[in-house]
Parts: sequence; C-alpha cells; structure tokens
Amino acid sequence: MNCFSRGFSWLALATMIGCNQGTPGGPGTSAKPSSFGQSDNTFNLSLPVLPSSLQQGEESKVVVSIKRAKNFEEDVTLQMTGLPNGVTIEPSKPTIKHGDKETVVIFKASGQAAIGESKVKITGHPTKGSDAHVELSLGIVAKKDFTISSPILPTSLKQGGMKVISIGIERERGFDQDVPLLFANIPLGVTLEPSSPVIVNGTKDIDVMFNTSSEAALGSFDVNVTGSSATGAKSTSKFNLTVSKD
Repeated sequence: MNCFSRGFSWLALATMIGCNQGTPGGPGTSAKPSSFGQSDNTFNLSLPVLPSSLQQGEESKVVVSIKRAKNFEEDVTLQMTGLPNGVTIEPSKPTIKHGDKETVVIFKASGQAAIGESKVKITGHPTKGSDAHVELSLGIVAKKDFTISSPILPTSLKQGGMKVISIGIERERGFDQDVPLLFANIPLGVTLEPSSPVIVNGTKDIDVMFNTSSEAALGSFDVNVTGSSATGAKSTSKFNLTVSKD
C-alpha cells in the first residue's frame, strides 16, 4: 500500500514504513464485528505514521489510501477539518473512486500560514453507510530565508595545525541581511579566526580558519554551524571534524 508521498519543494518528507489507520466506515459497521480482520462491507483509510511538516508558502502531496473489505465498492468522499489557518487543499473535495486504492491531496500553505502542529481530521464519507475517520499530524514551519552549507566530506586537522573551512549560504529571493555564524561542539584547543564570523550581504560564503593547539582534544567531532538573521530565521548545517596527533 502506498501510504504517503513526501515530495515537496519545501521540504522532502522521508519515506515512511507502515500506516496510521483510523476507525472503519461503511454499511458493514452496524453488523457484529468480525473476529478475523476487517468486517464485510466496510473500509478503512490510512495515512503515514509519522507527522508531516509543511513550510510557509510551499505545498505537499499526501496520499490517502483505502482498504476495502469484501463487498464494499462505494465511492468515498474525503473531508478535512482542523486545517491550520492559511492552509488549503486541492482538490477541495477529494474522492476515492470505487475502483481506486488511493487519492492524492495537495496541502498548500500560504506565506502567512499559522506556525505550529495541528491534528487534521480526515473523514471518509461513503455513498452508503457510516463514515470512516483518520487523523493526520501536520506541522507548519516558518518560511525559509536562507540555507547554510558546510563541508560534505570529513575535515581532518592535526594538533598544532590549521585549516581553512568554507561556510556557504544560499539566499531566498528578497533576503539581503548579514548572517552571523555560531559554531557548536568545537573540540577543546581549537579556535576560530575570525572568532565571530559573519556572511555579509552580497557574498556567497566565508572562509573560517580553524587553529589547533598542540594539546587539542583528539577524536572525531560533529560540529554544528548555525546562521541567524535579524528576522529570527535560522539555518543549521553539520560537518565532521577529526583531530589527530601531529
């Protein structure tokens, strides 16, 4: 069963394993529940197990799947309630036709969509019988102003040595602020030059000199570099730094 498609321009939702299944619907729900699996003439809707994230101004495709029991061949119309402010869906009235196993619903967030996590209730209304229900966790995150990048491959340093590391930035249209950088998890005995690096407006990167003392801590370290802006937006990148004996 195809549970979810995580393809966004905003963010890519990772591939999911398993589905979140809700309460069944259909004419068969009024009968005595089956001791073995799904009751005849009923259906269930399913969604991804993990919550989804959507960036302001972007969209996401969600696959809503259906599991039909014996004798259930109805069309099922979907209704969404609890959508965050500023989020809409296309089509506005999605339907899983009687011969289909799923349908795609596109969630669209405006640039001012309410930030935070919401529980969206999806109701499946069949031509005959009771409704089915399933719940989607949908998180809205702030619009991205920029993305910080750091070395992809591990960076090696020797005690008493130095190395220049380039930190880059990709700016979204209209973003023209200076971006100060903050490094976390720097090994003991390693210093930076400049000590407070800033990627200024109009530049695509900055070179930072890593100076290592003769007694710097040895080992492999995952260093986080975070860029921040005056508007409160942040972006973090991680790279590996290995310090070895001189």
